Amino acid sequence: MLLKNATFINKNMEVITADIYIKENKISKIDCVLVNNSFSKTIDCSNYLVIPGLVNGHFHNSSTIGNGLFKDMRIENWFDNSIQGKLQSNLFDHIETELSEEEIKLLFLKGYIDLIKNGITFVCESGAIDCSPKILSDAINDLGIRGVVDTYDEIFTYHDRIDGNVKYAGHLLEEEDITEEGLLVCRQLKEKYDNIFMTHCLENEWRKNIVFSKFNKSTIKLFDEYNLLDNNTVLFHAVCMQKEDIDLLADKGSSIVHCPISNLETGAGIANIKYCLSKGVNVCIGTDWGRTDIWEVMRVAYYLLKLNTEIESFTAEDVFKMATINGAKAFGEERRIGIIEEGYNADLVFINKNNIKLFPFLNRNGFSTVIHNLIMAGSESLIEHVMVDGSFIMKDRHIVNINEKEINRAYIEILNKIVKGI
Repeated sequence: MLLKNATFINKNMEVITADIYIKENKISKIDCVLVNNSFSKTIDCSNYLVIPGLVNGHFHNSSTIGNGLFKDMRIENWFDNSIQGKLQSNLFDHIETELSEEEIKLLFLKGYIDLIKNGITFVCESGAIDCSPKILSDAINDLGIRGVVDTYDEIFTYHDRIDGNVKYAGHLLEEEDITEEGLLVCRQLKEKYDNIFMTHCLENEWRKNIVFSKFNKSTIKLFDEYNLLDNNTVLFHAVCMQKEDIDLLADKGSSIVHCPISNLETGAGIANIKYCLSKGVNVCIGTDWGRTDIWEVMRVAYYLLKLNTEIESFTAEDVFKMATINGAKAFGEERRIGIIEEGYNADLVFINKNNIKLFPFLNRNGFSTVIHNLIMAGSESLIEHVMVDGSFIMKDRHIVNINEKEINRAYIEILNKIVKGI
């Protein structure tokens, strides 16, 4: 397949135009001019901006069905004995006890369809209900995207498995569950298995204080003492870090997933991403709970980088890297995805570059508005096609591998069933 006259963003965040030859599932050749008649199929990309598939570093599928139930409520109060807390509990209890595996999988399919429509081709799935990781991976594979699924306490079963485009991760302890015995078990698992290990970490003051009251040190320093920090460690949120914590992450090569909207929505605070970036910590982007619009998350991340600093210190390009290159690196995929380059998998998103929201589309003499305008105006409405491994999984805004209308119809039926049940 030849992508003719493709304007794309390369690994250096430069906007260039060239022909891209895709052979099987890889980007085989990028050149100024490639001859048409030597390729089985040619697509004129003159009207598209082609970007790497986006990486969502933190997502809880099926959480979107709880929209509004967690409003104006701190994390430590979720599922409490208030009317709101009881509704939350009833919702997820009903899903786990009253829905069939087929219905649960359908909820997952709907969530992943919404990710695809936003240009996401890789998701780190942390789950929201008690179910087999295999159901999640099946839904991911059915739609043709990629992912890593958190197995929590089932890493023994899944550590050596790769199911299609899905691999599995282990889970470090949540702060409210940390004990010395548990930390030793985590260390043994990390020494035994070469999987990614992840957890929510220093998400808010409540979680920070739980660990500090027990161990008189931060969670990150505690993890370091138990040799739990390395380049296979991914920490979600990391709002309440001290600079010493960030220095440790930089030294160990661990990644953090920045979830700015959920951090603000729950009153957790603002992570010190500026210091993280200045120290070379790998930072990626997560939509987190109940959210599929990664563009909105990128915009908020960009605005927060402008607070209390020299305005030119951080750019839209820094945020775009978080959603592409940095995300790929966090999950051990940096040699396969995250950039458009020869030898990489053809995971691509085709954006209508003639949409007025991206104007002015300028790229002259080293100055470009393209990435900035893309971050500022990006939305699912701009995305025409999505490709994974050289095959379209969304074409002309229609999901290819599944009947989306049928999914939406059944999804509404299930939602009505759930609402009646709670």
